[in-house]
Amino acid sequence: MPVILFDQPPGNLKLIKDEIHVFCALLDLPPRRIERLAETLSIDEHEKAARFYFERDRTRYLAGRGILREILAWLLRASPGQLIFSYGTHGKPRLAAPDSGNRLHFNLAHSDSLAVYAVSRAHEVGVDLERIHAIGEAEEIVAHFFHERERARWQALASDKKSEGFFDFWTSKEAMLKAGGEGIGHGIEQTDVSAARDLSGGTPWLLQSFRPALHFTAAVAAKCPDGRLCCWKWPGEGLSGCVSAPLAAP
Repeated sequence: MPVILFDQPPGNLKLIKDEIHVFCALLDLPPRRIERLAETLSIDEHEKAARFYFERDRTRYLAGRGILREILAWLLRASPGQLIFSYGTHGKPRLAAPDSGNRLHFNLAHSDSLAVYAVSRAHEVGVDLERIHAIGEAEEIVAHFFHERERARWQALASDKKSEGFFDFWTSKEAMLKAGGEGIGHGIEQTDVSAARDLSGGTPWLLQSFRPALHFTAAVAAKCPDGRLCCWKWPGEGLSGCVSAPLAAP
């Protein structure tokens, strides 16, 4: 079970315009907690969960979506089950018809039993997460999908840093594409994270890698170059700590 490296958020957390808040959560949860999270999901989310072949994947999906609803509802002072999602062309979720004063931009990613959620009040965000491990095809993947400058920087790394560096680059590329509403198949080889610029070469991004847990790396991207990243651990069973206090008005 990964050990999350962040603290719980304060009960009076406020979403300030140029802050990006990242919440990290565990997905392997007690059955009763899974049941409570599943009760908040929509019919289409339950239908998608039912399509997973392995029970572990199904319960992790239920946990991940339930925690997403929990975080957003806490920030909006709403009920998790009342949130309605819509989806972009490439599947990026967003809140459908949000109240004009309570709009939130968000994104999520998971790897194994860990999930990360990026939330912003003012900026589109993307986040990606991977467990660091050796990949036998790393050289081939770098050759096909990394920008020329990225390839040069990766190849210059010491051999014992290449696995970590590979996933730092990969999560950064994914985060940038997801922030723009795209997926992995849409320009990943043209996305140059070493320049930390948007897909058209225009306004610089906030693009930052971080370590949510041992042996995991993640990256968050947003179109706010002067933004500040705040990282938190989402509470587990019982939702102790931050969730027991109401969120102050932003």
